[in-house]
Amino acid sequence: MLCLLDVKKYYKNNKAVDGISFEIQKGEIFGLVGANGAGKSTTISMLTTMIKPDNGDIFYQGQSIVKNPKIIRGRLGYVPQDIALYLSLSGRDNLIFWGNAYHVPKNILDERIDEVCDIIGLTEDKLGQKTATYSGGMKRRLNIGASLLHRPDFLVLDEPTVGIDMIARNQILDSIKRLNKTGTTILYCGHYMEEVERICDSICILDKGKKIVCGSKKTLLDEPNKTLENLYYELVGAKQIF
Repeated sequence: MLCLLDVKKYYKNNKAVDGISFEIQKGEIFGLVGANGAGKSTTISMLTTMIKPDNGDIFYQGQSIVKNPKIIRGRLGYVPQDIALYLSLSGRDNLIFWGNAYHVPKNILDERIDEVCDIIGLTEDKLGQKTATYSGGMKRRLNIGASLLHRPDFLVLDEPTVGIDMIARNQILDSIKRLNKTGTTILYCGHYMEEVERICDSICILDKGKKIVCGSKKTLLDEPNKTLENLYYELVGAKQIF
């Protein structure tokens, strides 16, 4: 579905992304992991067409989105690390706002909101409350829901569980798996290794702007009791990853 070929992005003397290539297959959850400064955010910014690479190309279903960003924008859902909600509005009003922003027809918007809330696990009662009253986990689930209203084929999640407790984290991970079962292809970007190992089908490890390894989870963790964290330390070194 998505292919990066020798993509580079430099900021003066900083090689933020230094010639990485990988493929994301239709219907999978693809994990992009690495420490802060590894190049994850810059990579996401390029494949969501917010910035252009200095070299290389990115293809969505065989067509270059560097040359024509419109190819992917209508089929893309993006959940940033920062909460993109209006706290003074209710949960439902936030979804109505983002549904209009995504040009969801008004006659089906209520249906789409109900559909999204089934996925993210928010009740009608909670939707009627101001978002300012939500817990951190509920805000993050609503943030994900806003990106699903136009039924994207490809969803990018940038560290969607940062700063929330374990119960809320499990709810979000369960929501992501439910969404994937509906056919949505997902890029999950994070640095919590146990989360990536739990939900992803394929994994790419970045370090200092370079791809260290990329492949299916089954192939990468092919030894008994081997974890993604073990693999990361073997390849990158015992660094602080949070």
